[in-house]
Amino acid sequence: MSLPTPNLDDLRFQRDLVDEARRRIIQYCPEWTDYNLSDPGITLIELFAWMTELMVYRLNRVPDKNYVKFMELLGITLRPASSAQTELTFRISVPFPIREDDDTVAIVPEYTEVMNRPLEGEEEVIFSTDRRLTIASPRLTQLRRSVDFARNYLSRLAVQDLRVFRDVEPVQGDTFYVGFDEARPVNGYVIQLQVESLPTQATGVRRDDPPLVWECSMGDGEWFEVSPSELRGENDTTGGLNNPSGRLVFYLPLRMRPDEIQGVSAYWLRCRFEQRRASQGIYNRSPRLAKIAVSSLGACVSATHASLLRNEDLGITNGDPGSIFTLFSAPLLDPGEGETVEIEERVEGSIVFVPWTRVEDFSRSTRYDRHFTLNTANGEIQLGPSIRQSDGQMQQYGRVPDANRRVRFTQYRSGGGLRGNLPPNRITVLRSTIPYIDSVTNLIRSEGGRDAETLEQAKIRVPQELRTQQRAVTAEDFHDLALKSGRNIARAHCLTPGKSPKSPTPGTVELLIVPSAFESLQAGELAGLYVTEALARQVDTFLDKYRLLTTTLLVREPTYVGVQVRAQVVAEEFIGAEVVRTRLNRALRSFLSPLIVENPDDPANEWMPEGWEGWPFGRSLYISDIHALIQNVPGVRHVQDLQVASRSVLPVRELTVDEQMERAATEPSILMPVDRVLYLDEDALICSLLHDIIIVDPRAPLARTNGNLPNPMSTVDRLN
Repeated sequence: MSLPTPNLDDLRFQRDLVDEARRRIIQYCPEWTDYNLSDPGITLIELFAWMTELMVYRLNRVPDKNYVKFMELLGITLRPASSAQTELTFRISVPFPIREDDDTVAIVPEYTEVMNRPLEGEEEVIFSTDRRLTIASPRLTQLRRSVDFARNYLSRLAVQDLRVFRDVEPVQGDTFYVGFDEARPVNGYVIQLQVESLPTQATGVRRDDPPLVWECSMGDGEWFEVSPSELRGENDTTGGLNNPSGRLVFYLPLRMRPDEIQGVSAYWLRCRFEQRRASQGIYNRSPRLAKIAVSSLGACVSATHASLLRNEDLGITNGDPGSIFTLFSAPLLDPGEGETVEIEERVEGSIVFVPWTRVEDFSRSTRYDRHFTLNTANGEIQLGPSIRQSDGQMQQYGRVPDANRRVRFTQYRSGGGLRGNLPPNRITVLRSTIPYIDSVTNLIRSEGGRDAETLEQAKIRVPQELRTQQRAVTAEDFHDLALKSGRNIARAHCLTPGKSPKSPTPGTVELLIVPSAFESLQAGELAGLYVTEALARQVDTFLDKYRLLTTTLLVREPTYVGVQVRAQVVAEEFIGAEVVRTRLNRALRSFLSPLIVENPDDPANEWMPEGWEGWPFGRSLYISDIHALIQNVPGVRHVQDLQVASRSVLPVRELTVDEQMERAATEPSILMPVDRVLYLDEDALICSLLHDIIIVDPRAPLARTNGNLPNPMSTVDRLN
């Protein structure tokens, strides 16, 4: 139970001030007999009562001000806005190599700025690349088969073709490997494989949908499936390695890493014979390669919603301690190496700029240390103050620069906020020309942008700050500090040693984090839930200074379980079927979600528990929960039939909504029916898949499906 807030003065305008003054008139001025509102004396009473009420209001604001001052004593500051991040794919104007043995490269400098093409009423959103990108010609060095991996067939193709699978009748699981030189990394590249094959050799397969699975190496024996591009002008023209000539285009992930296979190390791309659909057919004979060549069409690089500012002039010093300067653009990203304040000093007779060092506070700064503090939320820079000690002496914390010296900031990146969360293919405008670069776009959604923390949100954090006391011991400490590590963390959950099979071993703490993927979940895309290496490293680095030395911390994403609902619903007569279907999809997506993706004030969410932040970790799903949710949505009269199915979800492998619909039309469903209860492990969370809501006529007979979930993509309301 929360503590009651004291009301310092509860006087009210009419009841306690005006009416009380009128009652005392007869005591202090009995000759005053006219109490009507038109009397000038009554007007004066109301005027003074209004002024008194203003004083009471200001008095009751004192606790709020004291609370804010208390927060300042604790060192609590407003968290700055976080910047959205994405991957920008740069396409080159001509494939590399231009000619054989040509070493032409395209270089995209670090902090290259790319912006969206704003629509009417929108504003420009600028992204800058996080590192330098060099697009070179990939070098093919390996061509091997799983049946005799010791042989490299690349050099033999000039005189002899290669059966990529075993020489006799191929067997599912047969694989051939294409390796790239480690000295020329191809992670993040858009590569094109030019293939020449012996025609009509690989018979028995469907040429436009062959039974082939392509994967790239991720290091440590891990493989990631990469499908050939189906974009216009990039589709597979090899006919399942049957056509005399053809090409395959692959968008390799940035996470691709070299790996060692039977003593051979390279960036690997492998092709496996695997039939996933009966319509694909089976190879009766192995495809035979006569030639294979590789070229690069572009590459991708990580980018952040921020624009770069260099050598910003902050003003001139006045020689006083505790000087404050403010950067022009805020909020800003945490400065990196070489991004700092510089102040003029006289060195060996010359005036030069000398860099200063950023610190969290001045508690350990001496009068000779060139230290400053920086608030990334508002861009405020403060130099060391002078504080009076108990003996009356003034002590200087941090160096005080001489008067009339120029102050500048070498460079910083400014940006952040929700406006940086953009859908795919919206960041397409280069702000400067780059040789050989033809175009740029974001093939994936930009995610992670959040606005700066408000004062009310910061007040909620105070009990957490007092509880953790700058150390991580209990599970709640790890949870609270993980949320403090960055605005791009939406939820966290700590697993400690216990009796469950999923519990970590003694001395180990597993921290499950959910990124701020609100926009992706609203669009029905689950890839935004993927915890990147950079995000895990950010949390791990932040918590490293708080954990005990004997504690091993592992940061990872939860185990996600996707849930799909198929319901036949009778709607009220006065509400349209599409309106009810939209409400049900929104309610299901909000309820079966690791984050709050809908407006909490939506009528469909009124019945949810107070403080609902998303599906609780490890909470099992009962079919009755879904039934109760649907029945409580306005406009629903009856639920005639309800079926629920689930499947495991790996965010890094999840597809966009359009890709999900295309795959569902050709591949069999992998959903498993749920019978009454879907039990979850303690590290699991539920996320919403695409649902199938059918509005039926109450007079029509019920069409049951005998527990088999049909393909839901024909009637699904995927976005609404």
